[in-house]
Amino acid sequence: MKIGAFAKLFHVTTDTVRYYIEIGLLIPDKKNVHYAMNQSCLDDMAFITELKKFHFSLQEIHQILSYRRVTNFSDHEDIDYYNNLLVVKKNQLIKEKEDISKAIVSIEKAIQTTSPSSKEEKFTGIPLSFVHLLYCPKCRVPLEMNDVQIKEVYIQTGSLVCTCGYEATIEEGIIITANLYETSPYPSYFYDKETIKEITPGMINLFEKGNLWFQKTLKHADLTRKIIVETNVDAFVSLPKYIDDLDSSAYYVFSGYSLAMLKKLKKRIERMNPKLNVLYLLNSDLNLPLKPHCIDIFVDSYSTNDFSLLNPHFPFQILKSYFHQDSTIIGGYSYYDSSAKSLKNVPALYPNAHKHIMNPNYLEENLAASGFQITQRETIGHCTDPGIFFDYHVHNEKFHNLMYTASMK
Repeated sequence: MKIGAFAKLFHVTTDTVRYYIEIGLLIPDKKNVHYAMNQSCLDDMAFITELKKFHFSLQEIHQILSYRRVTNFSDHEDIDYYNNLLVVKKNQLIKEKEDISKAIVSIEKAIQTTSPSSKEEKFTGIPLSFVHLLYCPKCRVPLEMNDVQIKEVYIQTGSLVCTCGYEATIEEGIIITANLYETSPYPSYFYDKETIKEITPGMINLFEKGNLWFQKTLKHADLTRKIIVETNVDAFVSLPKYIDDLDSSAYYVFSGYSLAMLKKLKKRIERMNPKLNVLYLLNSDLNLPLKPHCIDIFVDSYSTNDFSLLNPHFPFQILKSYFHQDSTIIGGYSYYDSSAKSLKNVPALYPNAHKHIMNPNYLEENLAASGFQITQRETIGHCTDPGIFFDYHVHNEKFHNLMYTASMK
């Protein structure tokens, strides 16, 4: 009998039959380069199929089959040996069944305790404490508020206007500026489970090292009533992971391209700590409706990479007017070696990208041109396979991860 017919008879693939031959579970006849499945193979395969139904592993099956080949189970001692193996396996399966039943109960309890109930959720909006910080990004004067709806200490709907014609709307407690892409540059956003599938565990681990670095650095900083800004939150967002452990008197600002992402981010933070002072901005060009010189700490969670991949500008040149003499940048930056082929893929896939983005010297040179100098740096590792989300990456090239702090010169 040929392998194909044999495999079909036992409802397995030909690759499975070949593997069983390779490891010695089946011993067929061989004619030239072809195998002929004999009666012994039929008997052995029937026995193997039965043992697999009993949940024996292939290694266990091989041992039992070897014993049968030697003894043929010809006397009571041999049969007793086989029966004893069956009893041991039965007891093992009973124990596994009990463990599985306990695990199912534990999972059911975990589902009940981890699922957020609607009673725990609290809807917030723009904290009234932010009103004095809302300025026209063109004229640098306070914005006027029209038709606002206030609930408790939050503005939930309304509009922000300036005499120059600048206008932004407030919907569900989120400021929607006029400076928007027609559509989000991302087909999905960072918290989307589909996006996470496109990033390898190795790259996630590298990002987690960055998160721990951010957390450690921010915990050692004085955040009392400081204004902390994180932009481009669609691609990567750091603060929400540990924001509940940071100073509750600080003012947090998140800016992103996607309204869906901001709503999801807002809901997450509301569940963690609804009492935090948080402002959410839908914006594309970093001309934010914020007071000049108001940013104390900017969290660059790879937003330099993200913004300069989509724009021919360095983000801190645009944000320069929001910084003051004591402003600090706490950041992460991904880059390639200067000879990397991945760098050549960037302009082909992202024609609007800055021509030096992800070059090793891009960050430091442009920070210097923007009036900042790096005061602390640490390369925390690299990844050679970050995942298909990074569509410009050439396999096996090192994608480095640099953490840094910078201050005004």
